[in-house]
Amino acid sequence: MSQTQRKFSRKRNSALSGKSKESFYTQLVSISIFGFVFCFFVLLFFMHDMPDLDRLETKGRRASIVFESYDGKTIATYGDLFRNVVSINNLPKYVANAVIAIEDRRFYKHCGVDFVGILRAMYTNIVNRRIVQGGSTLTQQLAKNLFLSQDRSLKRKIQEFILALWLERKFSKKQILSIYLNRVYFGACAYGIDAAAFRFYGKKAKQLTLYEAAKLAGTLKAPSIYSPFYNSAKSDQRAETVLTCMLEEGYITATEKKDALQQRDKLSKQSVPMDENRYFTDWALEQAQELVSTDTEDLIIRTTLDSKLQKNATYIIRNVLTEHGFKNGVGQIALVALDKTGAVRAMVGGHTYGSSQFNRTLAVRSFGSAFKYFVYLTAFENGADIYDIVSDMPLTINGWSPKNYKYKSVGNISILEAFVKSVNTCAVRTAQKVGMNNIVNMAERLGLKDVSNNLATVLGTSGTTLIDITAAYGTTMNDGIKMTPFGIISIRTPKGKVIYRAHHSHNKRVVSADACEKMKIVMRELMIRGTGKRARLPRIDCYGKTGTSNDSRDASFIGFAYPLVTGIWVGNDDNTPMNQNITGGTIPAITWKQFMMTAFGMRQSVEEIEIKEEDLQKKPKTTAFKKKRHRKLSEILKNKK
Repeated sequence: MSQTQRKFSRKRNSALSGKSKESFYTQLVSISIFGFVFCFFVLLFFMHDMPDLDRLETKGRRASIVFESYDGKTIATYGDLFRNVVSINNLPKYVANAVIAIEDRRFYKHCGVDFVGILRAMYTNIVNRRIVQGGSTLTQQLAKNLFLSQDRSLKRKIQEFILALWLERKFSKKQILSIYLNRVYFGACAYGIDAAAFRFYGKKAKQLTLYEAAKLAGTLKAPSIYSPFYNSAKSDQRAETVLTCMLEEGYITATEKKDALQQRDKLSKQSVPMDENRYFTDWALEQAQELVSTDTEDLIIRTTLDSKLQKNATYIIRNVLTEHGFKNGVGQIALVALDKTGAVRAMVGGHTYGSSQFNRTLAVRSFGSAFKYFVYLTAFENGADIYDIVSDMPLTINGWSPKNYKYKSVGNISILEAFVKSVNTCAVRTAQKVGMNNIVNMAERLGLKDVSNNLATVLGTSGTTLIDITAAYGTTMNDGIKMTPFGIISIRTPKGKVIYRAHHSHNKRVVSADACEKMKIVMRELMIRGTGKRARLPRIDCYGKTGTSNDSRDASFIGFAYPLVTGIWVGNDDNTPMNQNITGGTIPAITWKQFMMTAFGMRQSVEEIEIKEEDLQKKPKTTAFKKKRHRKLSEILKNKK
């Protein structure tokens, strides 16, 4: 090849090389632009439905309702509980360190997404052949909890990454940690460290001890599993794990860990989840919803409940059931107590709210002879006297022959004796004399609803609720002034604005004072030597009436000792009969007396008790039951007490 040709070849190759490089750079730029545009649109795809990042304070927020007892103690909460926003600068260092140690040890080292942690989690999961470790950071958890759903789609995960990077750019590490601690869910509807401290320990977050902080940090992995309320043992185990992690990270010393673990048995325990109050607060919530809107803002509702009486009532019911009830076929006991104003001071709708939320104080049941209260009160209002004579002999009315319970007729007895001995035939004859229309009118004036207008009603066949019949008895305690049950004193916002306050003016008189005085005489005598002897209180004037329905399916005792009127019902939800020796003068009277003794300070301590599975398995004494046959209503009514 000639020199000229070689020159030409070099020039051509150089030109081609230049064009190749130019083409390469052109392609590179094109690919970069295309990649940038592609990534931009991909980013738009993932961001187009992302939430408003400025809604940090309201995302996922449900209005909370905090119920307080009459003396200001928290007795229950509904909705999402949020309290004061706190800064980690105002908290003990171990509060934040406990969370970091167990949830995100590299929190101060990553940029919001911990790629080292992700690789470590992947390796651990592969080795164990199952998911045992996650790679999410606190920042990612915050992004997910504040803005995203809980689904595990790829789209949601990418959005979580983007939001985590945005949060890290917008806020400092301390700010992110503060936001996290103020918004994270600790279980039991408590959002934020201050709400959790209040819910679980009844204190502010800045007052938490090291061990309490470890327990709260331990709940974050699974609040329903590690809650101090519902699984104390697992909560303690998890707290020890948190303390170990803090020790490994150098946040605490071995001595501090040891001292913290010694707090385990001394840990202050608030009586919340407060299930023993929920029968009452469920009822009060319905009242509140009729008074104000409960969906738009947080509310604090001051109630009439006496938290000490309520706890005593719960434990008394459980004790009575364990000692006397289950073995005699009694499945449930309900109690309601009202003061002279109608304020509900205690309400227990069953032995365990967690196993059954059905409130038996509001259930329509038969109260047997307890209805005779309305019969004789009507008679007294119409001029009868306690010493008026009435026949106790058998009678038949249109084929119906009411029988007396363990009572032999003697001829004629006084109304006083008829009431004390709960003689059915006397009550029916008295009802005939005063008229069922007047008796029904009396019962409805005192608060009962839909009372049946027939003579069988005299023996308690017309159903009513425990709270209504108890309030009706309270009218006699109030010398004829009607008692209307209520449970709410005031409703206010967390900032103190009162939006409702109860104004209970004096209720009107519905029964004459003279009739009530005669009623008190016969009720007091029943407590001294009649069917209510087991309920009598020492050194205190008390008044009451027993009630037992057909085949001992219901038994009750309702009575008062000024200024408290209390009603007790025992029976079974499925209406099966109890042991035949269970009457209003047995378990109901015993329960009433024990409760009233605590209310009047004659009994200081009540043993705390929970109903156990083995208690529920106790079988009743079968020898005390009789075989039942299908009978007509008229025959059933014969055995009414």
